[in-house]
Amino acid sequence: MNTDEIGIILSDVQARLKGLPEHVTSDAAFEARAAQIAKQIIDAEVANPNSEFVRKIRFGTDQKLVGSKFARHNLNISDVEFLYDIAVAEQRSGRGRGPSPDLENAFKAISEAYYLPEAEVKSIDQRAIDNLFPRVPVSSFAGADRELAAKGMWWATSAYRKAMDSAESGFGSQLIGAQYVRDLWMSAQAESRIMALIPQFEMTDPTVYVPVEADLPEMLLFSEATSSSASANTSTKTGSNRVTITASKLGFNQYWSGELDEDSIIPFVPFLRAQLARATAHYMDSLILNGDTTNSATGNINLDDADPADTKHYLAFDGIRHAGLVDNTGNKKDAAGAVTWGLLKGQQSRMRSDSLLQDWGHPTNPADLIYVADPDTADKCASLDEVISVDKFGPSATVLTGQLGRIGQSPLITSMAMSKTEADGKVSTTGANNVKGQVVAFNRNGFRLGFRRRIRVETFRDIKTDQFVIALYVRAGLGRYSGTGAASGIEAADVLYNITVA
Repeated sequence: MNTDEIGIILSDVQARLKGLPEHVTSDAAFEARAAQIAKQIIDAEVANPNSEFVRKIRFGTDQKLVGSKFARHNLNISDVEFLYDIAVAEQRSGRGRGPSPDLENAFKAISEAYYLPEAEVKSIDQRAIDNLFPRVPVSSFAGADRELAAKGMWWATSAYRKAMDSAESGFGSQLIGAQYVRDLWMSAQAESRIMALIPQFEMTDPTVYVPVEADLPEMLLFSEATSSSASANTSTKTGSNRVTITASKLGFNQYWSGELDEDSIIPFVPFLRAQLARATAHYMDSLILNGDTTNSATGNINLDDADPADTKHYLAFDGIRHAGLVDNTGNKKDAAGAVTWGLLKGQQSRMRSDSLLQDWGHPTNPADLIYVADPDTADKCASLDEVISVDKFGPSATVLTGQLGRIGQSPLITSMAMSKTEADGKVSTTGANNVKGQVVAFNRNGFRLGFRRRIRVETFRDIKTDQFVIALYVRAGLGRYSGTGAASGIEAADVLYNITVA
């Protein structure tokens, strides 16, 4: 809206105010009448579908859908994109009429998202896998696969075929550049207590290798060369290694009873997006903390005495707790009683490698060292005299989501993703045994969270229950730093377990 248009509206308001009855003398009465007049003028403009004023309000900086059924249910641009993706997914599967003309027009007017054809999606994944496999060492293969890889026939190996299966994109097209995907992740990041702390990157391949330093090159003392025949200075080697990060497929299936209709689902779209954001935050936090790929009758740190269902999220990859409880058992401590200041500080001292000259427990920036505890244990920690509580930080202090205090200068946060356990630090199938608290200390720079696939929405119908399922999927992987290249060399995390909290 330009200055002339604003001036016309203001002149109209001023003229009507001059015509007010003389008895309207109080400030309150005058303000109420002025607001009423302004509302009448704006409502009249809104009622005009050709109004330039309405168009700029509707699709301007606030991106509100003024005057539409979407606005009446408080849908924003992300909600409209989410609704549109659901309607298109239903149409792709041949079960629905797709977006209505109103939704189609609204989507095109306010969204910059577009659909990438399925063939192009598959082509992108194909190129990524083709580029990946020639760089995979032959030693990574075994048996017949090694012979094929040695001949350059990596495309015939079972590993390549498995990668192709994991790259399969499903049905239909994918919505690219949608704001609702970005908003889902932003909301999930804001809700999360662990995921947001881990450095993140976009994975260009299903499996990526992140180079890491190993031992530091030694600085040597050299003598002055006094002749042309002097011996060459001793060379120094710089150690290096790499961390493998493999993407795993994760997602949600939201059930919707009966016919999936645009008008019937509109009131629930903001709720569904909010729930998906909260669920993403919780389960990504849980996966990063509790990930354990042990899929057997015993041994999984999340289900010590039973075989976890193959669909459990924590089977995707090994996480932070696993590093101390299983991988590097030198980085764990049985508290065997109440939590103390000495036990908490002791976690820092174990987080180092003397041979590699690496000290993860005493970082240059103390905020990089994070303490995470279940709610009961966190409250016990925060009640220690040595722990600085949040109310003592001051108004200018940075406080993390869920932070209760500081252990020294490092944040202490609580998370529902951290459950109480039995005495060995693992979760029992018998709930009554899970009464012991736990504290995990980790240096966030020792971990990397990679994302391979954007969120995609699909729908399918469960005939047995007459329900539709709204499915969202993402592919992610976690890299854990190890100076030796083996999981047993992880020093960036420590676990304090068997804490009495009663």
